[in-house]
Amino acid sequence: MNDSGYQSNLSLLRVFLDEFRSVMRQESPGLIPRLAFNYVRAFLSLLCQYPNKKLASLPLYRWINLFIMCNVMTTFWAMFVALPESKNVIEMGDDLVWISGMGLVFTKICYMHFRCNEIDELIWDFDYYNRELRPHHIDEEVLGWQRLCYVIESGLYINCFCLVNFFSAAIFLQPLLGEGKLPFHCVYPFQWHRLDLHPYTFWFLYIWQSLTSQHNLMSILMVDMVGISTFLQTALNLKLLCIEMRKLGDMEVSDKRFHEEFCRVVRFHQHIIKLVGKANRAFNGAFNAQLMASFSLISISTFETMAAAAVDPKMAAKFVLLMLVAFIQLSLWCVSGTLVYTQSVEVAQAAFDINDWHTKSPAIQRDISFVILRAQKPLMYVAEPFLPFTLGTYMLVLKNCYRLLALMQESM
Repeated sequence: MNDSGYQSNLSLLRVFLDEFRSVMRQESPGLIPRLAFNYVRAFLSLLCQYPNKKLASLPLYRWINLFIMCNVMTTFWAMFVALPESKNVIEMGDDLVWISGMGLVFTKICYMHFRCNEIDELIWDFDYYNRELRPHHIDEEVLGWQRLCYVIESGLYINCFCLVNFFSAAIFLQPLLGEGKLPFHCVYPFQWHRLDLHPYTFWFLYIWQSLTSQHNLMSILMVDMVGISTFLQTALNLKLLCIEMRKLGDMEVSDKRFHEEFCRVVRFHQHIIKLVGKANRAFNGAFNAQLMASFSLISISTFETMAAAAVDPKMAAKFVLLMLVAFIQLSLWCVSGTLVYTQSVEVAQAAFDINDWHTKSPAIQRDISFVILRAQKPLMYVAEPFLPFTLGTYMLVLKNCYRLLALMQESM
């Protein structure tokens, strides 16, 4: 289990691009350097958002982490207090969008604060195949799927990192083109947010909000990447399970030897089932916050885009950008969750496809039947008591957003 300190995480991020390029240059699939999970965990550690047992033992790190959480909560409160000052529907919608986003940020970094040790255990468990089942495998099909997952995850990190930086720049540069406002509508004591009354304090707050925004966006990006990587790694492990299951039929061995190998594969299946349950418990609060925030962000930003289109095109463009970010975020979660759902059902077909399994001993036939029966119940990542992260949930969220949008239009 990872027990790296701050310097170790910094060193890991320094070699990330080199390792990524080395995997991309492979002419044939080879061993990947490490699970892509580790890069995200290292980035969160550098952001002081990952106080696991090792890092929490450092007093300075622990205090910086608490300061960051207090800063996010203070910003959220300053935004909430400013809500009554909204002059019209467009300004109120703008405030509500940022309040929802800041609430999501605070919820997720709080969950990371309390669950990081459980996430360390999850990352360790996801390496079960390489560590326990096939520690020295050279199977090209398996290596190919592991390489593909590594490239997808790493590529997703790089692209999302660039997009989030672009989004962050749009947030804190856009007010400079306006009337001297802060990036976020906030109310501070003694009218510190007023440029005409306190110019020096105003520019200090402007820079502070910009830095806070950048740090928050990087934090929530990495927290989301941990969750999405959990989905993708689960789907990968289920795919490897299907490959191992089908290869059992190609073994020309006795029933006793076949049963031994079959039991090893079944233990891998049981490990994945327990892993999904553990991940659901670890991320449940973050899952709930994600669904509620996605629903509110998509609904409000879509409505405000339509309301501001004719009055303030600049605000309308801002809401379009926010709407796209909310759509992309929810899409990543639901598409990844659907991969887990479909691949878990495929395990039953893989067990049924074992060559000549009906000619094996009755005990083996019974065990294979149990695997087929169990695999017919799909594995899902669920935001209890809400719905699982699948494309069906994605369509349901969009449908309800449309209904709410129609209702708001009628009431205007």
